[in-house]
Amino acid sequence: MFVLLFALWILFNGKITLEICLFGLVISGAIYLFAIKLLDYDPKKELKALKKLGGIFHFLLVLLRDIIKASFHVIGVILSPKKEVDPKLVFFYTDLSTDTGRVGLANAITLTPGTITVFCEHELFCVHALDTASQADVDESQFMHLLNKLED
Repeated sequence: MFVLLFALWILFNGKITLEICLFGLVISGAIYLFAIKLLDYDPKKELKALKKLGGIFHFLLVLLRDIIKASFHVIGVILSPKKEVDPKLVFFYTDLSTDTGRVGLANAITLTPGTITVFCEHELFCVHALDTASQADVDESQFMHLLNKLED
């Protein structure tokens, strides 16, 4: 957080001089200490989040890949006159333990074309899937495994 505060200080000033840098270090340090003392900010949480940054980036890449893949699949379903659309509600349980993980899974499913998360209560998810291929992708989702790794 200190580095981010200092970078914002330099950005907002628009130029870099010794005076601006020294004053920015003092102001950034004061705000950082204020956040630790009075706002119940914990630097250990920041380090934990930084350690998970690689896993988050990998999750986002997998999500982007699945969005692109599912987009082409949905386009094929829409443009093909012979393909039958067989929408269904798929119920499944997940072993994600945190609310953040479950919300991340629900959002990843909803962002992927052809599937919408209808509801999630604790470990039970209900997902509306456009066709059989989308139903199989929901049951064997790679998102759950990646989110499990991030929770640990």
